[in-house]
Amino acid sequence: MEINKILKDTAIMTGPFPELDKTLDENPLDRFAAWYVHALENGTAEPSSMVLGTVDEDNNPDSRVVLLKAMDNNGFYFETGKAREKVKQLAHHSSVSLNFYWKEAGRQIRIKGTAEAAEDISHVADNLDAAVRDLNAYKIVPSEIEFYQALNEGGYARLFYKSINGTWKCDWL
Repeated sequence: MEINKILKDTAIMTGPFPELDKTLDENPLDRFAAWYVHALENGTAEPSSMVLGTVDEDNNPDSRVVLLKAMDNNGFYFETGKAREKVKQLAHHSSVSLNFYWKEAGRQIRIKGTAEAAEDISHVADNLDAAVRDLNAYKIVPSEIEFYQALNEGGYARLFYKSINGTWKCDWL
């Protein structure tokens, strides 16, 4: 098998893609919600799947796919069994990354932030199994969010949000 030839000949980013919305939202979670609804309504497979990146006790990166279970105005929620490796890793180092990739829309969302044990889940309890099962719920509070969109005319656009002293600043990259 000539894997490198296969890789070279593999088609990537084949549209059509949604038109680029140049609106700058004050809160990037509003843009995330709009993109999520678009992904769901346009047949994206498993749009709630996200790659969670953590750091282990030896400061090595680790990642796995988890499900986005809920959102509020300032974060993203997921849950996990209490004996999972990620629980130990989050206790060691709370910095995390999330990555959503929605191939069908040519979109990717990269998020950096901090994971915290979700103590009060009453406002999102209907979405979390942790409300009725023995699971840990975590909230990711983002500090950076990058929206990537493939363009129909070729290339891509990237919109980068960074939280500075509690206020979101954004720029096109």
